[in-house]
Amino acid sequence: MSETSLKLKTNYSFNDNIKLSGGYHFVETEVTNLDDVDTPVFRVLISEVLRTHGAFGQINYTSLNNNTNLILGVRYNYLDKFKKQIWEPRFNFSQRFLDYLTVEVLGEFKHQNTSQIINFQNDFLGIEKRRWQLSNNEDIPVITSKQLSLGVNFNNNGWLVSIDGYYKNVEGITTQSQGFQNQFEFVKSQGSYEVYGVDLLLRKQISHFNTWLSYSFMNNFHQFKQLENKAFPSNFDINHAVSLGLSYSKNNFKSSIGFNWHTGKPITTPIEDNPIVDQDINFADTNASKLEDYLRLDASIQYNLKISDKTKARIGVSVWNILDRENQVNTFYRIKNDELNQTLQRSLGITPNASFRIYF
Repeated sequence: MSETSLKLKTNYSFNDNIKLSGGYHFVETEVTNLDDVDTPVFRVLISEVLRTHGAFGQINYTSLNNNTNLILGVRYNYLDKFKKQIWEPRFNFSQRFLDYLTVEVLGEFKHQNTSQIINFQNDFLGIEKRRWQLSNNEDIPVITSKQLSLGVNFNNNGWLVSIDGYYKNVEGITTQSQGFQNQFEFVKSQGSYEVYGVDLLLRKQISHFNTWLSYSFMNNFHQFKQLENKAFPSNFDINHAVSLGLSYSKNNFKSSIGFNWHTGKPITTPIEDNPIVDQDINFADTNASKLEDYLRLDASIQYNLKISDKTKARIGVSVWNILDRENQVNTFYRIKNDELNQTLQRSLGITPNASFRIYF
């Protein structure tokens, strides 16, 4: 995939508080895909091009004390291949209180002219192959999104507290781009997804120690009206995730330990009492089940050495997954010899690493 663009931009200041900008943006996107098969011999190279003309304008307001910032803008896009017009308004507002508290509100419309198509190799443990495809405004539509977020940040006396809530709606996704390995794996359909959630970060620095705790809540669900009338959880719907870390740094020595946990990935399982019907897998409700929770503990240490005035070295040792927990990361089902087979993919167990680097 390649992209060529030309942008012309002009700026004008009414005064120290209000500034205006605008311009023209031309983008040419080219996606090339090669299919090469040995048996039977088959080779085809396809290149597609899409050109977008864009005009944009924006006004910026900053208060005299720099505590208030407001950005209002709009972008007009014209896709000449489809004779399609897309308007994209956006805004950004931030207000600072008492020098250490900031509130920020963001909102924007966006679009994307490319999609990723995911194919799975069933003969190799479900390893996925990805390729980019250009929108054709038919079975691969232009992806459009609307998103809104509200954030509050507190930064004072070594403390950083940040909380962000967000909502996003995306139209024009395809089943081929979502990594289905159930009854929708080979189905071509268009749909949408909605996601909303909250991200929380707590961080505190004390002398040579730095510790942090993050928590994420997310609710992400698909809607493909041609497949099911009701919405169902997305393949990427991880409802709860927690990350905890502690690091120590002094002189040439650094060490850290980190803990990661999140709820399991949604999966679609066969109906237990009747898993095969007419030589096809009889799946239950889409993504109605989940894998086991994911949990991992990591640690690392690092030491810098000075060998000479011009030569330095770095020694590092780390251990990934100290608890040796074989976390479930994916599963899928296939029929073989008229029997249902499940493939369960797990992460690596305990994995030590050591490194030694010399810098000249």
